[in-house]
Amino acid sequence: MDYWWWLAAGAAMIVLEILAPSFVIIWFGIAAIITGIVAYWVMDLASQLGLFATLSAIFFAVGWFGILRHWKLKTGAGQSKEAVFGETGIVASVKAGDFPSGKVRFQVPVLGDDVWEFISDESLAVGDRCSIVDVLGSKLKVRKNV
Repeated sequence: MDYWWWLAAGAAMIVLEILAPSFVIIWFGIAAIITGIVAYWVMDLASQLGLFATLSAIFFAVGWFGILRHWKLKTGAGQSKEAVFGETGIVASVKAGDFPSGKVRFQVPVLGDDVWEFISDESLAVGDRCSIVDVLGSKLKVRKNV
């Protein structure tokens, strides 16, 4: 098979991945492009197909299990409130009053924001680490970490 067929197929697969992102097709597209480059010198179809199958398996395994597995959700936007229970933050400010309240800052955004108003059953000071125990409307209920 001529090398340009592999290059065209690889380019088509990459364009298809851009149009319908699934992070699956791209690995086969990259394998097809590399096979096309090698096919410029290797004219045997069986060797080309073997190279494509081998590269596809390697790229898919490395891409899917090596790269995508380590990507984590950077925000909790759209998650249920139970998904954020136990998230740890640092008290940024405390309001004076009988009922401990103030603002807490999280390193990773929780439910779409990294700073939230909080209420607590115990006294907290600026700089204390605390964990989410409940979501009460637009405020978080937290407890002090020991």
